[in-house]
Amino acid sequence: MSVLDTSMEDLMEELPGYAPASPTSPREPHEHVNSLCNKNSRPWVTLRLLSDAPVDNKFPVYYDGGIVQGSVRINLESPQTIRSVVVEVEGVLQLPSAYDVSPLWHEKQRLWDSSGIFEPRAIQSNGEWSWDFGFPIPTHFDNTINDGLPRTRLPGNFSLKPYTGYMQYRVLLFVKRGKYISNLVELQTLFAYIPRERAPPPSPLRELAYYQGSTPPDPEADPDGWKECNVINAKGIVFGSREVNMIYRPYLANPTIYPRGGTIFYRIEVSGDDSQALDLLSSPSSIVVLLTREVECKRFKGVPPRGADDRDVDVRAVAQGVPWTLVSLRRENRTRFLEGEIIVPPGTYSSVEVTPVRLNYSVTFVVAAAGFSPHNRSAMVSRNAIRVVSHPAIGVKPVSQLPPGYEQSATPRPTGVDWALSTIGAMLGPSSWLPPMAATSHLD
Repeated sequence: MSVLDTSMEDLMEELPGYAPASPTSPREPHEHVNSLCNKNSRPWVTLRLLSDAPVDNKFPVYYDGGIVQGSVRINLESPQTIRSVVVEVEGVLQLPSAYDVSPLWHEKQRLWDSSGIFEPRAIQSNGEWSWDFGFPIPTHFDNTINDGLPRTRLPGNFSLKPYTGYMQYRVLLFVKRGKYISNLVELQTLFAYIPRERAPPPSPLRELAYYQGSTPPDPEADPDGWKECNVINAKGIVFGSREVNMIYRPYLANPTIYPRGGTIFYRIEVSGDDSQALDLLSSPSSIVVLLTREVECKRFKGVPPRGADDRDVDVRAVAQGVPWTLVSLRRENRTRFLEGEIIVPPGTYSSVEVTPVRLNYSVTFVVAAAGFSPHNRSAMVSRNAIRVVSHPAIGVKPVSQLPPGYEQSATPRPTGVDWALSTIGAMLGPSSWLPPMAATSHLD
């Protein structure tokens, strides 16, 4: 593994701790120093960056609306000829495909050269020189060169691991000392960029329940507080030979935009005429609820070669829900009710749609009852797209409704329904690749 790859791993490890509780809270600028030393082990060229990162972070961090600012210092202990000093900033999407991705953001500033238009006119003796620089961070960029939209939101750092791919930001310093390319000195510092976005507020009735610490009203009482998901029509055989037909109606807490580290509340109504089979197929263990991460990456610009797959797809479960039965609710003995929660892992990256890659999330309901043989296993999956953002909605935080004895965990574990992930991958066919839509920001 190269030094750069190792640094990228370290940077990604630090990312989850970057987003503050409040995006407007001030933080004292922290200095990050990167130097090259001369033969006497003393710095002769130094790149300094000022950022909002905590003091114990190794890498600078900047937020949308910020400025990548710093300085360059050259200290020559013996006479040398310096020909130019150039600093660049770039945001590059690194992917394993044949898709040649142009930089999403690239700017440079010539701090000094020997053309005679800068002061001093020449640097040939020993001494010390310094220059300041600043790059305002754009919130959007023109991505038409990558077959994207002319106004695309600049994404934050993210890693698609274990799928090979990541978004990288860095500052590069080039110091030209002699006449030849071999005399070009390069110094670079990786940094993190985090575009802040808040989840929108819940419905008034749901928000009131959070404030009171009570159970939010059901979909009938608060239709704005729930999103009805794709229904599962479970047809199959139970108890060896009995034909059954159960209807699963899942709901997600609305709006379906959730912060990393937040909680996704869901509800499932299971109905059928066979009460014995209904008890079996409505137990908490009969349906698995997953938070899935879906990576889609286009492999070619324009029309792909004949017979070649146009894109790579990688689907993984990142969290699993904890369900329980609402024993107090029954409707004519033909309907059962389940509720549950999923924690969005705190280290989850925000949703990204920037051609040629999409990083999306879904809440997936999978009917997987023991003793039930479905006629069509693929039809037992209800995939429902959501978005993950960096910050929670303003106001009272949701209150967990987990009954005593139930435990929620943000760590993934074996799902027992890996086949469902393959089903989702098949759902993400070529027709699912549409131009990304501009997201509505709820940042205050």
